[in-house]
Amino acid sequence: MREMEQIIILPYRKVLQIAWQGMRIRLLKTFLVTSCIALALAFLTFIMCSNGMVEQLGERASEQLQQRLAREGLLEQLLSTEQRSQTAWMLGIALMISFAGIVNAMLISVTERFREIGTMKCLGGLDSFIVKLYLAESLFQGTVGTTIGIVVGVVLAYVEGLNRFGSEAFQLLPIVTLVQILVISFVAGVVLTVLGALYPAWSAAKMEPVDAMRSEV
Repeated sequence: MREMEQIIILPYRKVLQIAWQGMRIRLLKTFLVTSCIALALAFLTFIMCSNGMVEQLGERASEQLQQRLAREGLLEQLLSTEQRSQTAWMLGIALMISFAGIVNAMLISVTERFREIGTMKCLGGLDSFIVKLYLAESLFQGTVGTTIGIVVGVVLAYVEGLNRFGSEAFQLLPIVTLVQILVISFVAGVVLTVLGALYPAWSAAKMEPVDAMRSEV
């Protein structure tokens, strides 16, 4: 008599529900990871918005503002090639910090859940389910953290802009440019979060159930 094995693949809706419940249980850890993403994206958005204002000084700034900045020695400094190079480096550093922070947070999450992973695999959890679970969690955290970070970054950029350029700060960053920055920041945040979770998710999926259950972490 042949034994039949039935493989049950949970729908994505159920995976999302399990991921959401898991994050609610580990609320503090979820908050820390989300905060890390938010800080990194706030820095990234702030740099992009500030750079956008500076790039529009020559075209949109009033003659009075340009003269004031020139008298203070800021106009030439802000528009210099060296300043733009520094801005590019800061953008790169912001992306690296975000990516490294996300990977580190997800690796810690895997380490702390060895027994849980082992239990799921003993109960028949497939490798694909473990991967989907971690990616779903990272997607939740990435979306929320990125949204919060973008809002904080834009507010800080306008605060600094008002301090530097006065009320013309709103004119220096037109709505079209602002929307482009928001879209780029949001996509970058979510993509970096998902990419940062890929290796931890793959590592969790490849664990042997016995080894995971033996862990005392």
